Formats: sequence, C-alpha cells, structure tokens
Amino acid sequence: MNEEVKKLQEERIQIHTDFYNNKIPKRMPTSFMVPAHIAAEHYGLDVFEYQYDFSKLDAPVRKICDEIYSDGPPVTPANQIFNRLPSFYQLLDSQSFVMGTDGFVQHPEVVGMMEDEYPQLIEDPYAFIVERVMPRQYKNLDTSNTAKSIIAMQRARLSMDEDFNASLPWFMGIMQDYGYYPGGPLGSSGFCEAPYDFIADQLRSFSGISMDIRRHRSELIEACEAVLPMMFKMGKPAFAHPLGSVMTPLHMPTFMREKDFMEVWMPSYKKMFEQYAALGIRGGAFCEDDWMRYLDNLLELPSGMILMFEYGDPQKIKDKLGKKFIIQGLYPVNLLKSGTKQQVLDKAKEILDIMLPGGGYIFGFDKNPLTLGDVNMENWAALSHFVKDYAVYDNPGENFGTPVNSEGFVFEEEKMTLKSRYLFDWDEFKKKYPNTPESVRDRFQRHDDNIFALYMNMMI
Repeated sequence: MNEEVKKLQEERIQIHTDFYNNKIPKRMPTSFMVPAHIAAEHYGLDVFEYQYDFSKLDAPVRKICDEIYSDGPPVTPANQIFNRLPSFYQLLDSQSFVMGTDGFVQHPEVVGMMEDEYPQLIEDPYAFIVERVMPRQYKNLDTSNTAKSIIAMQRARLSMDEDFNASLPWFMGIMQDYGYYPGGPLGSSGFCEAPYDFIADQLRSFSGISMDIRRHRSELIEACEAVLPMMFKMGKPAFAHPLGSVMTPLHMPTFMREKDFMEVWMPSYKKMFEQYAALGIRGGAFCEDDWMRYLDNLLELPSGMILMFEYGDPQKIKDKLGKKFIIQGLYPVNLLKSGTKQQVLDKAKEILDIMLPGGGYIFGFDKNPLTLGDVNMENWAALSHFVKDYAVYDNPGENFGTPVNSEGFVFEEEKMTLKSRYLFDWDEFKKKYPNTPESVRDRFQRHDDNIFALYMNMMI
C-alpha cells in the first residue's frame, strides 16, 4: 500500500470511528455495495460462469473500484447469505434457494413447518430446525438415508469454502490497492432475523403465518418467545464494539395490522435488541417497504440502532427518529436508470440537505439494484463522487445522537441462553471423556458455534 492510499485508508477509518462514537466526522462515511452480478455483467462476464468460480471476478471488481467511489469495499467476498452460492444450495437440493433462468438464486415461498407443529418448535427450536425443517427444505438431507445426507453436507461445505477462498485473493487485493475501510474488528458484527420473520420465512411461509396469526395466535406468540434465544445466539457477536452491529432485515410488519405488529411481532424483537444493547452491542434493521405508520413504534427500540429505510418521507423520519437512531437509505435507486445525471445529483443533494445537518445519517439506496439493467453505471459513478464531495460537515468534532444503551438495559443471561439437546455440552462430554484437558473446551465450543451458524444461515 503506497503512502497516498494508506493516508486515504486512515481517513476512512477515522471518519467511521468518529461517526460510530457519536462524533461528527469531517465528512459522512460513504459506501456503495455493488452486487457481484452487476460487476460481472458490467464487465461482460457470463453471470452463470462466475458463480461457480469466484476468482473470475477479479477484473470485474477492479473495474467497479475504478469507477465507483466508496469508502468501504464495493464488492465483498463470496458468502452464504449475501451471494447465495448456487453450488452450496444445489448440492443440498434446496427448495428454499433456487437459481432461476436469469442466474439469480431466489427464495420462493416455501413451507418447512406444518401448522400443528408449534408445540415441537416451542419445546426445542434448534432441534426442530435440524430434525424437521432442514430435511424438508434441503432434500439431500434426507433423514431416512443417513449416508446420503452426511455426504451431501460435506460436499456442500467443501464447495462453500472453495467459493469463499476463490474470492479472497481479489478481495484482499482491492483492500490493499484501494485502501478501503476494513469495517469493524473481526467478530464485532452479526446477522439474524426478527423471531416472527424467522418463523414466517422458511417455516410457515407468508401465507401460512398470515393465517396463523388469527388461528394460532397464542401459539405464535409463544413460538416467537421460544425462537428469541436462538436468534439472539445467531446474531450475537463475539464482543461488543462501536464499529460493529447486528443487522436484521424486517420483512413482515408492513403486511400486518398495527395491533398484530405490536402484540405479536414487536415484543420479541424489541427484547432481542434490548438485550444486545445491555451488552453494548449496536442493533440494526432494514425497514423494508414503507414504515411511515410505524415511526412512533420504532421509538420503542434501543438507542443507537441503525435504521435503514426503503421508502418514506426523509424530513419526517429525521424529525421523529434522528436524535435517537442512525438513519440510512431513502435514495430511490430506480432514478439511476430513469434519470439524467443532473436529476440523479439533484435528488442526492435534496436528501443530503435534509438528513446531513446534525449528523447521524449515512447515504444509501432504498433497495439494492439486482441487474445491470436496473442502473446506469455512469450515473452511479457520478453520484458516488458527488456524495463524497458534497457530504462534508462544517462542525466536525461535535457530538450527535444517542449512544448505545443510554437506557441502561440489564442483560438477562438465563432468558437469552438457548437450550437444546443438539448443542455441545462440555460437562456431559467431560463425564464421558474425563481425561480431556480443560484447554480444549473453548475449541470444541467454537466448532459447535460454527456448525450452529451454518445451519441458521441455511434458514435465512
């Protein structure tokens, strides 16, 4: 890394450090995430070919880096959730994530749990997932054929590791050559779902849970509470850090009545982030669709959370939520395709003029574009450089917003600890193998945590 690039990276680290410690930086952190699919298309690469050999993205990613200004890396390494690796899902014969004719791995509406199975889910959520749901959603994990399922899982995991490793050289290369902000410390961030959304997405489906909220309301509420420790464990980072966070995509609330949202959806979600806050962990949510009718309800969430919005009135969102939360999003991505360059920049200026004063806003699209046909890359490039140059503060160093856990929540370890017959139990293991040294306990626990994370990621 040459001195100029190193200086730029130091600046990027500093503005993020200031921002997430509630201090106005010299300029707003600016990051644009370009889907690998678009990078491949923009370079003329076959969108099927690269998904089975992520090393092919080296040149396309560098083309993106040369055109789009971003403080963080614009394209990230292959991973299980954000890239939806087709080889992994196909080797498991997944019905939850299926590649379409356009090369996208999509999530169709699926049912992994029958409406009469709430008692089993409530009794031991993790056991229910691995015993019942996964074999239904991943046909090669057939419980009637143990050998087949063991081999299929090993194939899939090896393929996933290979895909990730194939993307690491170009990712490390752009980090070095372009001096991108590296993100929070490794282990300081996480990802999970709202308990209700988790039950909806791959267990009961959208239509199924929409009926359950009327027919099985009390069981559904109990199930959200039962699933809560599992989601908490999934998202919980190894340690708290201001630059880290736990992000959650919020799918279901805008399709619900406000009464149902507050009585069924909100309690477990709110509890989860109060408990993260008690540990000093920042929460985060992508409020999908239009949340304007829920702005007052969002005020019940812990301070310092990152709230990303798809649609809504920027001024009302800022006035209502800006002092308590970090706000992100709201720029209409479709304008990159439909608008002129001047219209693209004017809209960015309009949003920044509202959201930038006082701190606490990060520029972002209302939704991620999916294909090259969704955007005009020249407009995107112009927008990225404009935002970087325009979003400069005249009062750096001043404090803003409300720090994480200003409310003083207290962690309730017993309530938030997931219990399951399939989680590793050191005490039981030690009884059976008494000569095992205590020094390996953390290693075995780490292996179990990694397996848990793999299975949970397959369910989101």
